[in-house]
Amino acid sequence: MPILIDVQDRTPMMSGHTQTRNVGNRITLVGTIHVDPTSTHLVGETIRSTIPEVVALELDRERLRALENPDAARPSLSSGASFLAMALLEKFAGQLTGSSPGSEMLEAVRTARLVGANVELIDRPIGITVAGIRKLPLKEKIRLGVDGLASLVLLPFGTLELSKLAEDIDPQLGVFRNRYPRLSHLLLDEREKYMVDRIKQILTETSGRVVGVVGLGHLSTIAKALEGFKEAPTYSESLSWTLDTG
Repeated sequence: MPILIDVQDRTPMMSGHTQTRNVGNRITLVGTIHVDPTSTHLVGETIRSTIPEVVALELDRERLRALENPDAARPSLSSGASFLAMALLEKFAGQLTGSSPGSEMLEAVRTARLVGANVELIDRPIGITVAGIRKLPLKEKIRLGVDGLASLVLLPFGTLELSKLAEDIDPQLGVFRNRYPRLSHLLLDEREKYMVDRIKQILTETSGRVVGVVGLGHLSTIAKALEGFKEAPTYSESLSWTLDTG
């Protein structure tokens, strides 16, 4: 019979501002804040204690290559000024907290190799997302550019309250969706569906434990989408034979 997967622990475990959630007997999802230093520690700790068959990362090949070779990565003006403003904001926030964006992903790759786990990249290719950003309505492009530049100016004079970000993630996502309806669909809904499909594929093709490392804002949606997922059986459900009548 197919194996029914359900969320067994609906109460997320907390470490710093990072959450982990167990889904069934095989999946552990780690929701991280990319610029939070505690995320890097918990990601490595979770992989070492779980010793999974697969570590699934919210990355595509291009972004992983850029993380592993930062000197070779160069921002492209074709991505748009607003997109670059967002990237600069994330990088600066990482410097303030002592953890550059993606450091938890690099730790996941390092620890996965250490325990002999396979690394799978589950995010949609960044090129598709960038192409979608270029097609945003002009109103959202202008709003995004203004907000991104304003954040770069104001951030040094404020306090980055990561605990508040973690506690109030759902209301903040609601504000984001209201302010950027098309962008939120592009960055959240479309990518989350892609990641869920990739995780289901991994579960179907493997039999061991899986640790998924995703942004905190994706954690609840991905976990909920995996509820009730039935893995395809790894054996044939039909038998056939030939009778020798001679």
